This record gives sequence, structure tokens and C-alpha cells, in this order.
Amino acid sequence: MNSKSIWRLRKHLTGLHAFIAIVLVLGIFFRFVNLDRKVYWHDETLTSLRIFGHTETELVQKAFDGEIITAEQLQQFQRPSPAKDLGDTLTALAGNAEHPPLYYLMARLWASWFGSSVAAMRSLTAVIGVLALPCAYWLCLELFGSAQVGLIAMAVIAISPFHVLYSQEAREYSLWTVTILLSSAALLKAIRLGKAVNWGVYAITIGLGLYAHLLAVLVSVSHGIYVLLSKNFRDQAFKSYLLASGAGILSFTPWLIVVISGFFKIHDITAGTRRSLTFSSLIDKWFLNFNRIFLDHEQGSLNILFVVLTVYSLYFLCRKTPRSVWLFVISLTGVTALTLLLPDVILGGRRSTLMRYATPCCLGVQLAVSYLIATQLNGEKVRQRRIAKAFLAILITLGVIGNSLSAQADVWWTKSRDRSGHYLPVADILNGSNRPLLISDADPIALLATSRYLQPDTPMLLVFPPEIPQIPAYPGERFLFDASYRFRETLQTQQGFELMSIYAKAEVTHLWEIVEK
Repeated sequence: MNSKSIWRLRKHLTGLHAFIAIVLVLGIFFRFVNLDRKVYWHDETLTSLRIFGHTETELVQKAFDGEIITAEQLQQFQRPSPAKDLGDTLTALAGNAEHPPLYYLMARLWASWFGSSVAAMRSLTAVIGVLALPCAYWLCLELFGSAQVGLIAMAVIAISPFHVLYSQEAREYSLWTVTILLSSAALLKAIRLGKAVNWGVYAITIGLGLYAHLLAVLVSVSHGIYVLLSKNFRDQAFKSYLLASGAGILSFTPWLIVVISGFFKIHDITAGTRRSLTFSSLIDKWFLNFNRIFLDHEQGSLNILFVVLTVYSLYFLCRKTPRSVWLFVISLTGVTALTLLLPDVILGGRRSTLMRYATPCCLGVQLAVSYLIATQLNGEKVRQRRIAKAFLAILITLGVIGNSLSAQADVWWTKSRDRSGHYLPVADILNGSNRPLLISDADPIALLATSRYLQPDTPMLLVFPPEIPQIPAYPGERFLFDASYRFRETLQTQQGFELMSIYAKAEVTHLWEIVEK
């Protein structure tokens, strides 16, 4: 290579590094911007309830007794209390064992330092989301032996709307992302060096992954398939994998016992994932999920472009890399994908449409795309390199567009528009009313979430079905919120009131004013 070629290479690398640095800054910015803007929805409200040591049963017993309380009093279930410690947090989590305790214990400690506001609760996951970037770089060094692939993977993950959104969610998914990347890199390093200490590190990451999310077991299985197929069952690496993964799973035994004892409750709680969709609906949602990795804005039939990009990137990876490389990515992606997809197709359900469950698949796709771009950037032909640069710029631009749109929204798909899209409008109506009284027998967690946005002194009369209170005389305006059909019928037929629709969304009324006939 002559001096002119070396100069061009250095100029190319310097320009790429500057571009990657800008993208990383943007990715970090989007993780922290408007942290408190989006509604603190149902599942995040459950997070705060549990980390502060409360249970839904306790919430109902103390607040849904037909006595008037204020929104401020209800919000005490969303804040730390001297009467509740980490033991209470574990007890609350044990009643909902589908969520392992690692993130929730971290969040409890975080809240003791930074408070329980929306921004404070979400800032922990934002910080964890940033940590995923160096973990992705390390994984690429171990997998591809290429710093350039690592840099591009950092940029792709940094600006990915999927990762940004779950870095702004007070849930465990950004932590799970970090543990997936860590355990994958630790495995490859352990295989490469073959030292006991490296296998020990891998065992620790397996334990951390399981304590972050139950589906981490699928990541461990994908690792086992990779080691078995890239080596063989007699190889020392496979034996070391079995020993290390066994140790990691053994460390999870205390919570595994909790999971087993609460299996039927977990089965009931996750019943929604088994609600059947038509096959065409499944395909539409799968295609939309590919979009959400890179753009996160519905494009209808054009979503197929992101599917084509994914398929071609995986094909290119399999054609251009050694078996030890492509097999890892295919295993990481395929095990989770098939585990979620096959039951949906055969038995019915929508597990495979829930993108947060498919985090390992998203990471596998992003690794393949990053390798494709990095390889083309180093291509021999000028035209090839120009196309790669343009493609990288387009991919980053799509991410910026998607993140810019979601950053300005009050509700996004990760917050379930159907379940939480009416919290803020209803709160605005009540806050602008004359001495409102909120009456409801709705889901306790939805009411707890809505109360966050009410004036602190707003009175609330809350009951748990099938109880129906006698509506009291009141000097201000009385409102009925997300009440059951039975509740509404009783008020109209037995208590002599009329219900005037005040707020409806998608033909579903959420708020009525109670008026005398």
C-alpha cells in the first residue's frame, strides 16, 4: 500500500469515527430527552408499586374501600416509605414471579438516591441503555475481530428506536439487553481463551441474565446450540459451557422455586399472549416489528423493505463469514424467534408480536446489518464504498426521524395506546372542572396511573368489583371513570342518575359526568 492509499484510508477512518461519535451522542440524547413526557403507564405504575414494597391486594384493601381519598393519598403507593424495605420489595415481586428481581431491586436503590418522579424512575433504564453500547462493541470484537463492525453496531443500536424506547421505560428490558450482549461476549471470550476464570465470568452473566428476564433462558439455549454445533459434545468448550451455564442456572434456583410455586398465576397473568390473531395479522405485526428496529413509523406494505434488509443481511453474513461467526448470530436470533413464532402459528397467540420478548432477535439482526455495512465500507470499488456510506447515512437518518417523532409524543406503542392513551385527556378534563369527584371501579393500577396526573387534592371514591357504592351528594361535579357495565347500569336504573359521555376514544367512552335526572 502506497502513501497515498494509506492517507485515504486514514481519512476514511477519521471521517467514520467522527460520524459514529455524532450518532452516539444523538443516541444518548434521545435516551434522556423528555424522559418525563410520555405517560407513566400501567406497567410502569406496577413497577413503582412493587419496588416500593406494595402489592395490588394491599392497594385494593387500603384505597378501594368506598371511602373518599385524594389523588395525593393514592400516590403514596408510588413512593418510598420508611415502613417498607427491600424485604417488602422482594415479597411484592414474589407474588408476580414472571418478573425476576434484579432490575426492581436496582430501581429501589436508585429511587432512594434520586427520588420517585417519572424522570428519576426512567433515568435508571436510560443509563443502563447507554451501557449496552460498549457491550455491543465488545461482542463485535469477540465475534468478528473487527473494531469497525463494533463501531457501526454501536451506532446502529444507539440510534435504534426500539432500544431508545425501552431505555425510556421503567421496566427491565434495557437491562436484559445488556445481559444478552455481556453473556454473548463473555461466552466467545471463554471459548477463545479457554480459561476457568473466563468461564466463571460467563456463568455470572448467565445468572444476571436470568435474574433480569426469564426469557434469558432462551439466550443460554442458543449459546449451547452454538457451542455444540461449532465444536462437538466431546469438546472441552462444550463441557465448560455445560458447567458454566449449570452454575449460572444454579444461582437462579431461589427465584426458580418462586417461579415454580407461582406457575399457575404466571400462566393466568400471561393469558393475553395466547389470544389468537389471524395469520395475516401476525404477518403484518411481524413486518411492523422489523420496521421498529430501524424507523418505528408505520409504512404499510413498505415494511417489507425492512424484512428484505434483514434477510439479505443474514444471507450475506452466512456467505461471507466463517461458520463460527454466522452460526452464533443465527443461533441467537433463531432460537428465540422459533420459540415465540411456532406456538403462535400452531396453537394460536401473539407472543411473537410482542417485540420486547424478541430482543435477542433484534440484536442478531443489528449485528448482521452492521457487518454488511462495515464490509461494504471496506470494499475495493469506490462505488461500493459510496453505496455503503449512503446506506449507513439513510439508516441513521431513519432512526433520527423515528426517535424525533416518539420524543414529542405523550403516548407511544410501548405504552399501549389502547390502555393508557386516555389517562392524560381524562386528567386534563378533571383538572379543569369545578371541584371534581372521581368515582370508579376500574382496574386499580389504571386508576393509580391516572391519579399521578390529577391535582393532588382531587377526591376519589374507589371500589373494587362487585362492590357498587351509593353515590353521595356532592357540591361539585361528579365523574365516572372507566366504570364497568354493571356499575353504570346500577347508577341509571337503581340510583336514578343519568350518565353524560364526556370523553371517548376509538368509540369507547372512558369518562361520564353523573347528573341528576
